[in-house]
Amino acid sequence: MNNLLYKNRIYGRTRGRSKNKINFEKYFEEVKNYNFNDINHEQKNILDIGTGNGETSIYLANKYKSSKIYTCDKYINGNINLIKKIKAQKINNIFIHHGSVWEILQKLEKKKYFETVWVFFPDPWPKKKHNKRKLLNVNFFENIKHFLKPGGKIEITTDSIQYVQQILRCIYIIKDQYYWENQFNFYQNYADYQLPETKYYKKAIFTGNQPFFFKLKKY
Repeated sequence: MNNLLYKNRIYGRTRGRSKNKINFEKYFEEVKNYNFNDINHEQKNILDIGTGNGETSIYLANKYKSSKIYTCDKYINGNINLIKKIKAQKINNIFIHHGSVWEILQKLEKKKYFETVWVFFPDPWPKKKHNKRKLLNVNFFENIKHFLKPGGKIEITTDSIQYVQQILRCIYIIKDQYYWENQFNFYQNYADYQLPETKYYKKAIFTGNQPFFFKLKKY
């Protein structure tokens, strides 16, 4: 176990607002089939933070078949949807942690595990009083770099202008640690990057919000 100090906790709902009851015993039995105790740093690994509705993990698993996809979220409905997609498509390279990314990192040694980290449409926490709840801050970038392989990348998407502003401030502070690869075209259309059209992407388009895509590379 590493000795990094994590100052963040993950906030937000653990389940959807649907009136359909969740069989928690069955859920935790199911998710155990995709648990992991350790990660082999010598393999090709991708960390997908935030299950969402499962679209990003499925996309990554199909595109990078020789990589292991590690996803984490405490949102039960999202994990259930992901498991359904895994079974339907008979995918065998996705592993699920029911909980936060900090719980994963805290258990790992200080080794270079991940080629890529994806953070797509993290909870924007738009209220000023909830600003500290945002996952992406300087503390996050400085901690995650210890687990990125040389040249490893962090890819981020958000349609929240407030979050974009916070990420830009972080990029300026950590500019000696990461190179902002698409800094001259990050306003480019999301579809131009051939990224998955997730539930939250579609929601952003429906509400008239512009998704912003950041691609950072570790020096």
